[in-house]
Parts: sequence; structure tokens; C-alpha cells
Amino acid sequence: MSIAEHNLLVVDRDDDFVSAAKELFDGRLPIARSLEEASQTLEFGDIRMLLIGPSYDDEGDMDQIRMMHNQDPALIMMLVAEEVTADLLRQGMRAGVSDVIEAPLDEEKIESAIERFAHDVLKRKRETPREEAPSAPKGKKGHVITIISAKGGSGKTVLATNVALLLTRIPNAKVCLVDADLQFGDVCLVLQMEPRFTMVNAAHELHQLDSEMLDSLLTEHPSGLKVLAAPLEPAFADDITTAGLMQMIDLLQETYDYIVVDTASLLDELMLSLIEKSEDILMLVDMDLPSVKNAKLALETLRLLKFSTQNVHLVMNRSNSKARLDNKEIEGALKMQISAAVPSDAIVAASVNEGRAVVETDPKSKVAKGFESVAALIVADIPEATQKSGLFGRK
Repeated sequence: MSIAEHNLLVVDRDDDFVSAAKELFDGRLPIARSLEEASQTLEFGDIRMLLIGPSYDDEGDMDQIRMMHNQDPALIMMLVAEEVTADLLRQGMRAGVSDVIEAPLDEEKIESAIERFAHDVLKRKRETPREEAPSAPKGKKGHVITIISAKGGSGKTVLATNVALLLTRIPNAKVCLVDADLQFGDVCLVLQMEPRFTMVNAAHELHQLDSEMLDSLLTEHPSGLKVLAAPLEPAFADDITTAGLMQMIDLLQETYDYIVVDTASLLDELMLSLIEKSEDILMLVDMDLPSVKNAKLALETLRLLKFSTQNVHLVMNRSNSKARLDNKEIEGALKMQISAAVPSDAIVAASVNEGRAVVETDPKSKVAKGFESVAALIVADIPEATQKSGLFGRK
């Protein structure tokens, strides 16, 4: 990739950083020794990208960085910092910084940042005014879909990831997947993603958390799906309170059209709060007696607690398994009709091991069609999107 193509300017007062940057790019980069010099260069040169060194990673320099962003909103600014913190990310994003890269600088980090922003962000900033960037309509909250199961190992995470990826295909839809299995969340593992930040970082900033800062803590999948990752270790689950996670979802609703929530198999305070907040609840049930028994107990508990089950959709998993239970028996036991079904297939396990969802690897398979039938339960409430996209089968 040619740096000249992007007209990148390196800005730092530290000789070692400047030398390291020039060495990475064979000495072909223009250099500015101060933000003032960089601002002047912007006026007279065709600079499209700034690489700002660690000398300017403190709060005092953010106002000047923001002024350069206002000077040229299409400019892509990458800040290198000795330590990337949530607070620095928040300040940087508000100042117009496109990405914060952790030192030491190397070719892979730079190439990754350029690949990420050079085409998509630059094109978007040139064509779309900042205040008109696509987001959930003002006054309209994003649609929350919570996936639950009363029995572990039922395939909630596989369902959540596949449904979320299908929703990203709706034109102009912004989708976020929240991994609310706080101790053993596997969303990022199943999608083969390595999060830099998790909801623990967000929890530590609740007193000043806003939608922009929370967005900077999400991990992006190549499909465009954003993920709010679960804690990386079970011990960190205690850092997440129910009120804190509800606050995060409220903020996500300001920006995202669909928020899909994966959960643990626990009917606790967090689960009840998620159910109460959700427009749609997908209850996943296997065709075996323990799974049906647990689902029956969970539904009866919700009814006793005066929770409405009108927005609960029953989804049968492994619907083609050779079980002695049939659909009528299950529907009778749960006092609810089956809304969608996903068959069993070995390609599901293979997709998990490969880190790629079935709807991506085998879109014409019966399993993928099953996931589409589940997604149709959600988009059926939005007829225009369903008709225009033609992605999902009819309800």
C-alpha cells in the first residue's frame, strides 16, 4: 500500500518516535514537529491522514487536535499512545481521532489502521456531514432482542451470532451484539474476534459513559456487526451490575437499530431486567425432556412474576433430532406455539471451530434457512425492511 496515495503526515516532537516512523516507511513520510506546524501544513498541503505521536496523548492537547479536525473534518487522525485507556479513547473520539494505536509502532498496526479507515471512513466523511451520520432515528430506540434458554449448551450463542449477522444485511441497519453471559461469554470466540475492550471497561466509566464513548469500546466484525464483549475472565463478572448493563443497552439504543443480547442460562435479576427491556425474546429449546422441563419452569416463573410472554418466541433447536417428543407435545407442555425451528447439522460445530457463522459459510444449507426463519420473527415487525431486502423467509 502506497503511503503517498494517502498523503500521511507524522506529527511528534520526540526524535525516537519520528525516526521509528520514518524507518517503517523508508524515510518517505513528511514530518511536523508540533501540532501548530501540522495545522499549517494542512492549509497548504494535500494531507489526508495524520499519525500523531505519544507526545500528544494527554488531555491538554485534545483541544488543538479537535481544532485540526474542525479545520478539515475529512481528515483521518490516528493517535499513538503509550497506553490505550478508555478515558483516552473517549477524549480522542470526541476530538475527532479515528483510532488510538498502542505503542510501540510497527508496520502491522499502521497497515491495519490504514486498511480500516483509508477507504471507508475517508469516503464517509467526505460524502456525509458529521451531524448527519447514519444512526437510529432521533426519538426512536433501537430494537432489543434477547436470546434465552433455561438449559446450558443449547446453542444460544450460535443462534445469537447467526441472527445478528443476518440482521446486518438489512439495508442501512446498524446492529450490535451484546454478550451478557458475564462469566463464560463465547461470542467473540465463536466469531473469531479478539476484543481490545470489554463491557468491564465501560462499567468502570459509567459515571461519564455516553454513546460515543461506548461505541469506541465495541469490537467490529468484518460484516459491520459491532460486539460489546463479555469480561475476559469470570472474576471480572462482578464488575458488571444489572443497572450498569441496562445503562449500556440504553446508550446502544440511541445509535443501533438492533441490539441482540446473548445470555447465560440463569433466571436471575439481570435476566429479568433484560426480558423487561426487550421487544422480542427468543427462547431456545432442545427436543429433549430436560430442556422442555426447564423451559416450562422458566415460563411459569415469568407468568407468576406477571411478566407478559406475548413477545416470547419459542425456537426449537436440533428440530430434526430423533427424539420421542413431538411438536404438539412440546407446545402443550409450554402452552406456547413453536415460532421457528433450526435443524441439527455437523456444519454448525465446524463453523464454530472455524470462527465463521453458518449463514456466511453455508448460506443455502437447511441450518442457515432455519436461522433465517428466526430472523424473520424480528424483521416481520418491520415490513418495509423485509420486503426491500428479500433476505428472510415469510413468517
